[in-house]
Amino acid sequence: MHAPGDDAVPADAVPAHGAPADSEESRVEVYVTTDTSAAPHKAGEAKLYVMYDAAHPDGDKLYFTEAEWEAFVLGVRDGEFDLDESGNLPPLSLLPGRAADLAAP
Repeated sequence: MHAPGDDAVPADAVPAHGAPADSEESRVEVYVTTDTSAAPHKAGEAKLYVMYDAAHPDGDKLYFTEAEWEAFVLGVRDGEFDLDESGNLPPLSLLPGRAADLAAP
């Protein structure tokens, strides 16, 4: 079984800003695993990307398939998760390339 940190993947695509003030010690980490036992809903996948808070390694984890991870990284690069001055995500209609997605029936 893989443990957090095994096969670690740099999480430089994950935005570090915007964490709640009470979690200053939080640090997002990502590792890749072939063990899908913790995510049975993704059991058919060859590998999973697992995102977690290294300050709370026993806490919740997010499991991404390879396709989901690629889409997430592209979203980060496109600014989908950038926060505005108030710390909020922008409306989808303001994101590049999303106006056409929203107009589609």
